[in-house]
Amino acid sequence: MFNMIDTRRASLAAGILAVLGIMLFGCVGTHSSRSESDEDLNAGAGAKDTSAVASNNSPAPPPEYRIGTLDELEIRVRYHERLNVIVKVRPDGRITLEDLGDFLVLGMTPAELDNAITAAYSAAIHEPEVTVFVRSFAGLSAYVLGEVRNPGIVEMKPQMTVLQALAAANGPIRGAKMSSVMMLRRDAAGQLQARRLDLNSAAVKNAAHEDIYVQPEDIIFVPKTFFASANDFLTQVYDGLLPPLDVYLRALRIQVRTN
Repeated sequence: MFNMIDTRRASLAAGILAVLGIMLFGCVGTHSSRSESDEDLNAGAGAKDTSAVASNNSPAPPPEYRIGTLDELEIRVRYHERLNVIVKVRPDGRITLEDLGDFLVLGMTPAELDNAITAAYSAAIHEPEVTVFVRSFAGLSAYVLGEVRNPGIVEMKPQMTVLQALAAANGPIRGAKMSSVMMLRRDAAGQLQARRLDLNSAAVKNAAHEDIYVQPEDIIFVPKTFFASANDFLTQVYDGLLPPLDVYLRALRIQVRTN
């Protein structure tokens, strides 16, 4: 399972990571997902995901799609036409809804957003019937950084794994620590999650629990120094011993907008 760290410390990827799943469905759907536990970054936390690794040693199906920035949503409330809206998710991850104001939707699944809006309208409407559709998706991309031949934005393909994302960046360079690759992702609660992946194990032993599926806005960082844990990696990022990922990501975003 990914390690979690408070959003107040997670400025390196603020507004960029979305948790987000592979963009396959425009409405509510259910997929299974699994990950292995790593040590928790927060004191007192430490829940483990005990989901089993697929018996055929292949990655589990990609998780349910999570809403990202610039996605276009259609929200309908039955018998209340004035509440129906088609709206695009702003860069801050919010939308504006009639009678509710700003609503944070970044990283939520359509089903989670449906439930949240239903609960919010229940204060004024008796048993509201809410439907949430994703009408269109923003571009699907992740980031592969560090010791790879072409670091930067990687266009995602359906069911892309971490090894496939690295291949899209033309692979690691000499000296890259493939046994200590870091995956950074923001969850539905807005918390930054980090996990160390042993991709040597994934490549040599076909360990599916290491070669996990990539989600939109994930950051895959290939270091040149071995890190025993995700905690060690993030400590060095925050202490300034590693390149500031947030600055690099902003530069990538600006380049994409101007091209």
